[in-house]
Amino acid sequence: MKKSVKLPSLVIAAALLFQMPAFAEYEWAKNAVNYCVEKKILSGMENGDLALGDNLTREQMAKIMVDAFGLTADEYSDFSDVFNDRWSYAYIQAFHKYMKKSGSNFKPDENVSRQEFAASLVLSSGLKESNLRNPDILSVNFSDYNQVDSDYKKLLSIAVERGYYKGSDGMLRPADLLTRAEACSLLYRVLGAKEGKITLDLGVKQSSTPICGAAQISVGQAKAWAKKSGAAERFIDIADIYWKYGEITGIRPEILYAQAAKETGYGKYGGNVLPEQNNWAGIKVKGATGDRTEDHETFETPDDGVRAHFNHMSAYIGLEPVGTPHGRYYSVKTLKWAGSVKTVEELGGKWCPDLYYGYSILHNYLEKM
Repeated sequence: MKKSVKLPSLVIAAALLFQMPAFAEYEWAKNAVNYCVEKKILSGMENGDLALGDNLTREQMAKIMVDAFGLTADEYSDFSDVFNDRWSYAYIQAFHKYMKKSGSNFKPDENVSRQEFAASLVLSSGLKESNLRNPDILSVNFSDYNQVDSDYKKLLSIAVERGYYKGSDGMLRPADLLTRAEACSLLYRVLGAKEGKITLDLGVKQSSTPICGAAQISVGQAKAWAKKSGAAERFIDIADIYWKYGEITGIRPEILYAQAAKETGYGKYGGNVLPEQNNWAGIKVKGATGDRTEDHETFETPDDGVRAHFNHMSAYIGLEPVGTPHGRYYSVKTLKWAGSVKTVEELGGKWCPDLYYGYSILHNYLEKM
């Protein structure tokens, strides 16, 4: 059972009053720091000083990650050096599972390296090591790639290819300690990009592919592509239903069919969602936070599952559902950006935490179709 965590109140009033003269040294981080202060992610010290040049401690990292991503504790760890009367106790309990390395000691006062922070940033943002696209990105782009701790290599690679972490002068400096200003900068890249305030370099040419419109690929072409891709027979057969609902809704069926290929492994599934659930898009039940089989919707027929896929997308792009929608549809409708998504590329960070998600549908599936 998930335990509720009451986080300590934030001491930020004085921090909100910092003056530009004191901020001049960190002009490069101005937007990021302002963002983190306004969002109450970064708070001042007891004297109100933001201490932007100070190195970030591990317990401070726990606090800003929890406040930035709304992390909660569903499992508690008994660290020998963290007691429940410590100010950061609740934050540490909510954060510790997003650490790549952890042991019996948390070492709350220890300063955090760039690679440790970047790794936890990737995990806190919802990505996993399996999201890695280019395992050679560090060795190709950075002369000091061999200084990266092997435990952090995959996660730091993801941070680089998603634009979270850039390095400088062709170097990563992975073991260097991270300042509070640098932490704000890295956080802003992730959260600002998700909110559309900035655009990250995802290693792909920027594009804008409308989700709505007439089909630009015939159902026959789609079936031929699916067959050539080694799809399950039931996935090939379901194409007709996708094109049926494309006509009804005005959503391009080839886009959702390509997404279904990504989500189900061309109808072979193999993950926690089972074929008999007729869930073609990995749609979860209302209120689910886990990734178990029972956390995902089950639809009575393949047709119901396809209709649910179109309905779910309708909540993202602002269309009315067809028939009675599933519970998760209503969850999406409560999000502040519901109805605003218009392109495949914008699905990244919304349908899935991975900002590359939409580009993956486009380049790995739709273009080949």
